[in-house]
Amino acid sequence: MSKMLELATDMKADVKPVKRGNPPPWLVCGMALLSLSVAAHAWVPNAKDRAAAIKAGDFTAYSGQLAAWLNQQVPADPARITKEKLMVLLRDPVFIAALAERQFIGKVWDQPDLGGYAKADPKNKAFLTWVMSNGKIMDEVLLTRTPTEMAGRYDNSWSINAGVLEYWKQICYAFPESREGLYLRLAIATALRPPGTGNAGVGMAKEQSTPLARFGNYLKAHKNHELLPSFDTLTAWELTHVVSSGASDQDLVWAREALNTWNPDFRKNENIIGMASQMQYQGSQIPYYNMACVFAGGGKCGPRSSFGVFINQAFGIPAIGVAQPAHAAVAYRDKDGNWQIALGKGWNVSKLADRAMMSGGEFLERVKERKTTAFANVEHLRWLASYLTEKARIDAVNAIVPAIADASKDTIAPFQATPAATEKPVVKPGPPLKAAPGVMHIEAGEFVSIGGISGYGPGVAALDSFTGGKQVYFAAMSQAGWVGYKIKVPKTGVYELTVTLAAMNWGQRLYARSFGAMYPVKTATASDVYRQQDALGPQMAIDQDLGTRWAMNLGKEQGWIELDLGQPREISRMIIDERIWERVSRYRVEYKAGDEWKTLFEGGDLGECKKEFPPVTTQHVRLSLLDGKGPQGGPTIWDISVGKVFDGTGWLNAEWAPDRSGCWNTTKPLDMYLVEGPQMLWLCAPPQRGLSMKSLELKPKSSKP
Repeated sequence: MSKMLELATDMKADVKPVKRGNPPPWLVCGMALLSLSVAAHAWVPNAKDRAAAIKAGDFTAYSGQLAAWLNQQVPADPARITKEKLMVLLRDPVFIAALAERQFIGKVWDQPDLGGYAKADPKNKAFLTWVMSNGKIMDEVLLTRTPTEMAGRYDNSWSINAGVLEYWKQICYAFPESREGLYLRLAIATALRPPGTGNAGVGMAKEQSTPLARFGNYLKAHKNHELLPSFDTLTAWELTHVVSSGASDQDLVWAREALNTWNPDFRKNENIIGMASQMQYQGSQIPYYNMACVFAGGGKCGPRSSFGVFINQAFGIPAIGVAQPAHAAVAYRDKDGNWQIALGKGWNVSKLADRAMMSGGEFLERVKERKTTAFANVEHLRWLASYLTEKARIDAVNAIVPAIADASKDTIAPFQATPAATEKPVVKPGPPLKAAPGVMHIEAGEFVSIGGISGYGPGVAALDSFTGGKQVYFAAMSQAGWVGYKIKVPKTGVYELTVTLAAMNWGQRLYARSFGAMYPVKTATASDVYRQQDALGPQMAIDQDLGTRWAMNLGKEQGWIELDLGQPREISRMIIDERIWERVSRYRVEYKAGDEWKTLFEGGDLGECKKEFPPVTTQHVRLSLLDGKGPQGGPTIWDISVGKVFDGTGWLNAEWAPDRSGCWNTTKPLDMYLVEGPQMLWLCAPPQRGLSMKSLELKPKSSKP
């Protein structure tokens, strides 16, 4: 016993097996074992013999003694081996500890085997002393490593490479919190399924992370509340389908920040897989050298499946790639513990490319079993049968297995934790940002008008930012989006507009437009209005609101809209905003001189038209649409305005870089001419793939236009 105490003391400085004040588990186990009646058996499992085997690095004799003792616990007469007697053994922690210890010794092999591992380093001996003194820990390791598919369980040829122990030891020494609870399960999972042993796919790291670094990645994320609440409930087996991601640790960190920033609503109900559905379905235009490039480049089923598995794992959700006929999909565990299929068809056509290809139905059945004590009981009986010496007794034990499994199928297994009650943000909201003197700072959530056109839900939404406040999200796959702000300009002049944006793709941009410099229009008339709807009448193109528009009926390619300025005015500037659809291929702009219409300018595709021309004085201006394009016709004009000085207009390009995509970045300044006084400032999104906005600033630059 003194040698055992010596090893435990060696381990104490680095590996702390229990909470302060409790006796070490080897002592509890050893005392329980030594309390057994020695009259019945000549040998019982004990800490002294275990310590001697670990010190010598030779488990031959100790392993044989364990096997012999296990044999003695089972009736010698096969007829007396009953379900009731076996269940008594299965409920006995001393018996299960000895059974797990014998199985653990037998399953750890390769170069070196368990004995060679013990001899290699004094710290290895201390680590093994801690592990092998705790039957529950060994049992968790063995059950986690047990194959999911029935063929592998029946075959029982699986093993644990000694390298797993080295990974686990490194984690144990580096992170004391890994020795109990959730973090113990995480350590076991990371050692058994290190980075890169999960599904292969595009965007994966060229050099895989170490298990030590991967454990640290998830430990830090969990402590910072970056992972989802269901992570707390995961078993070690479920955690193997999180930590085994082949993506880099840097990509995992990026994914959490990017999703939390770009669209935190995907965290609601743990709908992380929804982000993968935002990938554009296309052949990628760029190489896949990290997961940000996979998302930005888009792809067909393979890349979408790879990203879907990855993005779930980044937030602590178990996920596995799924093969379907001519397709790839994703299987993931939802917040209620049930496995779902995404980005594909159902379970009936699915094969899971885990350790072995299983049908979807078999996978669901095997996963369900893992949640019950039946799984542990059945495996324990398999282990026990392998150590019995007579075939009749082996057959008697195996014959009881189906009844044991059926009797306990509805019993929840150990290690099912309670999910976190609430989700806390990584960073607490800070005080409101104070703008520099003379700078107008506007939070994205301070809009007075917001809207969009989309066939896939709201074109624009105000979201709760992950770190507090509101942000505006221009949805992916929307046709148009807009948001308007009331501003009060202190002095007429040029201002630099910058916007804090988050973009997951390159080429994202916003159109900025102010109203104040150009003339108000008294009335407008038009040749045609879509279904005679007042909400789409010509007055909607002159109301200085970029969320409203004039629309013609489908099938129409010619028409006109006429503006009445209310009095004669000198004009030399004009803006026409067709923005989306771009259904005009030829147009003419005229002004009225007396009773005669005279041409100011004309052109081909209308699109975004911003024209400067020699000054004329007039009260009436007409835009004639002479020809259209596309099969539908039906032009739409969002705004038409005239004056002597352009309002502030221009495009803001979202900054994009693979290592910062989806994260907040500030645009380069856009010069905006603003007129003193209250007015509207609009930001509009064309069809694109999702863009978030946090704030905007207007900084004085010049008093001259």
